[in-house]
Amino acid sequence: MSSQAASAALGFLLPTCWEIEVTCAAAMILVALYAAFEHLAPRPSSAGTGGGADDLNLARDLDGADKYKGGSSGPSAYVVKLELLAAKNLIAANLNGTSDPYALITCGEEKRFSSMVPGSRNPMWGEEFNFVVESLPVKIKVKIYDWDIVWKSTTLGSVTVPVESEGQSGPVWHTLDSSSGQVCLHIKAIKVHESSSRVLNNSAEADARRRISMDKQGPTVVHQKPGHLQTIFGLPPDEVVEHSYSCALERSFLYHGRMYVSSWHICFHSNVFSKQIKVVLPLRDIDEIRRSQHAVINPAITIFLRMGAGGHGVPPLGYPDGRVRYKFASFWNRNHTIRALQRAVKNFHTMIEAEKQERAQSALRALSSSRKNSRKEINVPEDCADLTGQLQPFVKEGVLVSVFDGTFPCTAEQFFNNLLSDDSSYTTEYRTARKDKDINLGQWHVADEYDGQVRELNCKSICHSPMCPPYSAMTEWQHMVLSADKTDLVFETVQQVHDVPFGSFFEIHCRWTVKTVNSSSCSLKISAGAHFKKWCIMQSKIKSGAVDEYKKEVQEMLGFAESYMLKANSPNQEDAVRTEQDNMAADPDDMPGDQ
Repeated sequence: MSSQAASAALGFLLPTCWEIEVTCAAAMILVALYAAFEHLAPRPSSAGTGGGADDLNLARDLDGADKYKGGSSGPSAYVVKLELLAAKNLIAANLNGTSDPYALITCGEEKRFSSMVPGSRNPMWGEEFNFVVESLPVKIKVKIYDWDIVWKSTTLGSVTVPVESEGQSGPVWHTLDSSSGQVCLHIKAIKVHESSSRVLNNSAEADARRRISMDKQGPTVVHQKPGHLQTIFGLPPDEVVEHSYSCALERSFLYHGRMYVSSWHICFHSNVFSKQIKVVLPLRDIDEIRRSQHAVINPAITIFLRMGAGGHGVPPLGYPDGRVRYKFASFWNRNHTIRALQRAVKNFHTMIEAEKQERAQSALRALSSSRKNSRKEINVPEDCADLTGQLQPFVKEGVLVSVFDGTFPCTAEQFFNNLLSDDSSYTTEYRTARKDKDINLGQWHVADEYDGQVRELNCKSICHSPMCPPYSAMTEWQHMVLSADKTDLVFETVQQVHDVPFGSFFEIHCRWTVKTVNSSSCSLKISAGAHFKKWCIMQSKIKSGAVDEYKKEVQEMLGFAESYMLKANSPNQEDAVRTEQDNMAADPDDMPGDQ
């Protein structure tokens, strides 16, 4: 009786053959539908706002880049395109007589990884890597490794190829410096204008300029504890973690670790079986972020890098269209993470576009202030060529705050003639009284880009802040507009200090508005503010400090201006009094009755 009950219970719990067949068929249908969706779903053009893929049209097709070729005038750079085609007869590093090869390509200080080809001594890659260099010749080193799941990668051989001049070499087999193995490389080099190279790699240039400016400024006075981005990945101190997620990097198996997202990079770190894995993906190189799956049931995120970018940190996964990718899985909330990553890429491209516009405006301002009105044709930089032909605002209206609102004892015309005109020595005398050095003031001239006239002032300005050197190089671009009836005057300045911490990050914008009230006075309104071309960690402190410092300087400038005008007008008054006295003394002698 008990055995019959047990058999009945087991028969009730175990599925029938028909139920097993239905379940398997349903699972196969689901897998087929998902696979069809992945292959047929349209791929978005870019992960950001369209800046990443379009910026490398030259790198994708160097042969059709005639419009980017550098001419005889202006600085130029070179784009080196290396195609890693294949390798053959590599050393067998695995026990089964095969290898898992990948390549590390080094050009200058840049390092890029190819994808890893599992179980092959004759891998086929077909991947390209683009490098922007300042000059030729350069040396490109290709080093091939064998990937190991646990242990350190084994070197299979390397070769160094010099690139002497522009042109292309065609596919060439190079022998590795090992007992066996060759690698096939196709190298092209083309000369481009410096501004075109910035278009090709504008965000990389911005990143490099940010690092260089920080190096030139010396040690940062802000004391803060280094974060994970600094201690693990060696990124600059101003880069902070905005989001972090627990996840795993897909390779032969999942390397569990943590993903860190900043305004410039997506980083991943793992330490499994004492094997350190560090992936640093610049947001400028990300072409697409896509939902994917790992082992059917594990939601994952695949990050595709743009063509020619190569891998960063560890070998990426290959893809049929020539791009490389990194696949991350085991997220707690995959949908939330992918939205955050896509938002980070979009914000990055928005920031870079804003910086490009700001750089173009600065170049246009410097160009207009440094040249005089001439019939000679002027070469306009490509960065600001699209801004010419229309009047541009000289200062940023949104950053200005009022620092003075009062009157001044002269008319608007007298204000310009005595204090701002080319014949006036007010600016030079005021800068000398402040103990500034190397004062060089240009002359007013007409600029097609701005209403009125512009000029440029360069000097070494004394600085009392402990954060600055005793004297800091300063450039001030000036702009003035005097109305036709000479009763309204607008005087604007943009100051750029070069030798102070974060000096390249911001400018001081000022506007003086002068309106004649009567024959002996005018109303004077002064506003100023700090305009930041890019974000920095001391932004709020610099902004408030700049306004407070300019308020003090305004009082000094106005006091010196009144003294200067009194001194300038006093000789005229003395001459007038002396002439009147002479006339009065001469009148009795000229009377006819006395002769």
